[in-house]
Amino acid sequence: MRKIAFLVFIGIGLITTSLSYAQLGKSAGPRFYSEFKPVVGGWSEYQITTKGEPPSKIKVAIVGKEGEAYWYETVMETKKEGKVITKMLVSGNPEDQKNVKRMIFKMGNEPAMEMSVQMMQPSKGEGRPGKLIDKGVETIKVPAGTFKCQHMQYQDQEEVVDAWVYKDVYPYGLIKSQSKDTEMVLIGYGTGAKTQITETPQKFEIPQMPQIPERRPRR
Repeated sequence: MRKIAFLVFIGIGLITTSLSYAQLGKSAGPRFYSEFKPVVGGWSEYQITTKGEPPSKIKVAIVGKEGEAYWYETVMETKKEGKVITKMLVSGNPEDQKNVKRMIFKMGNEPAMEMSVQMMQPSKGEGRPGKLIDKGVETIKVPAGTFKCQHMQYQDQEEVVDAWVYKDVYPYGLIKSQSKDTEMVLIGYGTGAKTQITETPQKFEIPQMPQIPERRPRR
């Protein structure tokens, strides 16, 4: 009986760890080194190239609004993990965990699940001190077109990231970002975005540990 309880405990740990990783790890996408400007229906799509890994795609969009909060959705597609959709109700930049009010995820053909925000793990780089340097205006060409951008450079103790930003691309305005190992370029953008999670999500709850009967000493 004790062995079964131990295996259940380990299984719960693996489930919650994998879901937290899917929500705020690779499946939730890279960091955006630009200002979050939510406009309902606004979307942008990027190709991500990382050294040693196959290319992947991510689409970010604002798919609705509730009061003063916005539904922010990311659709991440990789060769290894397939399609993972993450949908968060946010009161500000979704990269700040304090702004996340609700979160829903869907992995491949699995049912959509709503996960408690208390289960979230801080994303890589959250709260890390750094500085932003304005490098001036530059015109760059990416698959989505040619843009006259503001070139910003983010620096901290671990990395340097260059980002080119254009104000009329939502929700981040990012046209291109480049670091030592990763490049992200805009391949499409527009308006009229709708959520890709059309089903009612199930509540994700951690299973209760089975109670182990107390052994009474033999007389």
